Amino acid sequence: MPDSTPTSRVVGGDVVEGRQRLVFVRNNGHYALGPLAVFADGAVRWRYESTDFEGLRAAFDDGTLTLSPPEGAPLVITGTATGTVPALESWLTPELVIGELADEVDDLNDRPDSSGRCRNALAVYAADPTPANLEIVREAYHAVPEHRRIFMLGDMDQNDVPVRILLAEEGETIPARRPDRTLTVTPENRKWALGYFRRSEAGVARDRVRRVADGPETTIPLVVGGHVYPSGWPDPAGLEVLQIDYPATVVHGGREYASVMHAYWALSTDDAGWHDRIAAASSGVDARRLGEEAPRRAAWPAARLGVMAALLRDKFERHPAIAATLLDTGDARLLYGDWASKYWSSGGANWLGRLLELVRSELAADS
Repeated sequence: MPDSTPTSRVVGGDVVEGRQRLVFVRNNGHYALGPLAVFADGAVRWRYESTDFEGLRAAFDDGTLTLSPPEGAPLVITGTATGTVPALESWLTPELVIGELADEVDDLNDRPDSSGRCRNALAVYAADPTPANLEIVREAYHAVPEHRRIFMLGDMDQNDVPVRILLAEEGETIPARRPDRTLTVTPENRKWALGYFRRSEAGVARDRVRRVADGPETTIPLVVGGHVYPSGWPDPAGLEVLQIDYPATVVHGGREYASVMHAYWALSTDDAGWHDRIAAASSGVDARRLGEEAPRRAAWPAARLGVMAALLRDKFERHPAIAATLLDTGDARLLYGDWASKYWSSGGANWLGRLLELVRSELAADS
């Protein structure tokens, strides 16, 4: 099982991604095993508490959070069991966990974590091996959570031995790759370690060029959809035109519909009366409300993705100005906000966001 698993929360209509791991929480005289979550914006949460990393450190300091409750204390594993705490000994410390979680926040923001910063410092030192650059490496290495240092190079043959050779004094004896062995640092193995990083950086550079030959691997996310305007749509409208309930005529099967939302829900039923009522709804939101009450046509779950794709293609082909707005989003990852559906929204499968990206790519390929 991984140390952490994905989670998220919604802030102002935007989805903020996070990671969570298990921790013991002291609560009214007992300890409960539950999730400790961190998010891309730096927020930290457990149970009903919301704080930041300073608050997290304080919670570990005062015993609100712990990795190993005292033996014999009352224990609750919510929804599973109650009892008393057995003899527990954690191989982690609060500082190591806080370091791990800080790395998770870096990763959620697509920036180098402590291991990445150390590798970057090593690349600089390999290119310019001055004492000052070596001290930067030393500081960066010690900032990596101790139990993760052997993994920081991604080299299971060497672990972090090349780094430790560079940081040791000549003549110093340090642990080797195998825990039952040691090695003495010599000018020869320091030269080998420096060459190791020079070779690694050259290989990384070649791999980077190869991997991004057809474009960037990641893109900046952009939230669209999820807004309701009871008093009327903004004029002029911006990204709102990408919403499926925005009033923009689409045609399917020879029939016109006031919006993609109207068409989607009207086509979701094979009852002619319900179809016409949905199609005539005064707004896309009203069309959805009616559609949710209507009987579904057979095999709709299997057909709905294809229907939505066809409707979106028609919308953007039929309305060039709206298509231009979609193209103006560039190569951004589109996260569609939809409070009523995890299937379509970024709170779940994000199929609407993915289909918008597909249609955008098709439009760009044809332009």
